[in-house]
Amino acid sequence: MAKPQLDSPFKLSPSKFLFGYDRCKKCFYLDIRKGLTTPGTFPSIFSKYDIIHKHSTDGLRTEEVCLDMPKGTFIKGPGDKFLESTDIKGNNASGYISGKGDAFLQLDDGSYAVIDFKTTAMSAEKAKDYSTQLHAYKYALENNKDNKPHLSPITKLGILIFEPDINQKMKKNKLASFGIMHKVEWFEIKIDEKKFINYVRKVIDLLGSDRVPERDPSTHCSFCEYRKKDL
Repeated sequence: MAKPQLDSPFKLSPSKFLFGYDRCKKCFYLDIRKGLTTPGTFPSIFSKYDIIHKHSTDGLRTEEVCLDMPKGTFIKGPGDKFLESTDIKGNNASGYISGKGDAFLQLDDGSYAVIDFKTTAMSAEKAKDYSTQLHAYKYALENNKDNKPHLSPITKLGILIFEPDINQKMKKNKLASFGIMHKVEWFEIKIDEKKFINYVRKVIDLLGSDRVPERDPSTHCSFCEYRKKDL
């Protein structure tokens, strides 16, 4: 017999897919279902850098930031407003996306792009780890709870890397932000909506179960190792 649907949909943060569910399903479950949160992964300085990049790029053409980007203009989009998507249904529960993206582009062809800023060196392969997070922003923008898409259609997703550069000469794909020269790289993320929805449904099915997931030893989760209670 199928288990009854849970009364309220789960609130799903895009950043908690990579740094929660993908990292340790047990900790992710305990966070969402039991309220046992784990300490933050990154120092707050990175969030502050994102705000600086957001303000310094607003209104710029992409050619002024990185020549490898698709042609368009940086826009505020929904700004700092948190977006909530329509519900996504799993087998025994449902959930919705709640979050806000770093930056948005209005492309020259009339469509839009969603961008995530990163202040670090990164490979193209590593950038793919953020695919689910970017897809989550895309879904919330195009499937908002108020039934009015904020930006649509979204045809591009990508990671924009700002790496502080000790070589202060202005060259191709470099941008000065508050007096600091940055090497700028663009990594486009392939859109795969079906894969994203299937992923989210697996997340929801995990949360919809009353059984706490077993710890996966291969993840080497330090939080699991030091928990005082075996929940």
